[in-house]
Amino acid sequence: MNILIIGAGSLGQAFARRLYKDHKVILLDQSEWCLAECTLPVEKLLMDMSDWKFSEHPCDVVILTGAYKHVNMGETDPEAFIKNNIVKTLKVMKEAYKYNADLIFTSTDKAVEPISLYGYTKAIGEILANNFNFNIVRLGNILSSTGSVIPLWEKQINEGLPITITDERMVRYVIEDFEAVDQIWDMFKSGKKLIIPQCRKIRLLDLLTEVLKKHGLTIDDVSVQMIGLRPGEKIEEKLEWTS
Repeated sequence: MNILIIGAGSLGQAFARRLYKDHKVILLDQSEWCLAECTLPVEKLLMDMSDWKFSEHPCDVVILTGAYKHVNMGETDPEAFIKNNIVKTLKVMKEAYKYNADLIFTSTDKAVEPISLYGYTKAIGEILANNFNFNIVRLGNILSSTGSVIPLWEKQINEGLPITITDERMVRYVIEDFEAVDQIWDMFKSGKKLIIPQCRKIRLLDLLTEVLKKHGLTIDDVSVQMIGLRPGEKIEEKLEWTS
């Protein structure tokens, strides 16, 4: 199949690793850095996702992982998030539908009962995907992805800085990128429309303990600084609506 992966972050690259040996894979992103990081032998295109011409470059499957995702930035710059996560996403979906391509829309637990602008944009994305009868993937946090908390902790540990954590009560769903991709692709091929991979539920403090253990450290060996919830953040996310 011809597969277009929109978004060359950790999840997009994990999809490329999973699929490139059996399919023709094109990896598209507007970030030069993300594309340069990918060493896989796939075609890489530096462009905005809304500029892709399905009429000129037909695809069998579009995997839409690209989005603005930092919760705090969405709260301060809602217009940019709405333009990217809704307006441009809708354009891609309409074109994919017009040219008979399947589409996998990757969403987030923050789209369930959202309180953040980012969560609202992804919830709307799910509604749009459902309207076109596309596949929806709802995920927790991808461990070690760009902008996630683990690389930040690693940097703080290596530099001997205080370890920052929002709230010791905070609970998150987490999953490795390769585990997510394997589950998503298998469920997509089986015809499942709403795909919720099995994520691990963990307190951030316990996750930090695991990271410290890899460095031969414990919580008692470091200074932990509680910084409190930022606007748009919850103590605990959900992967499914309660009503």
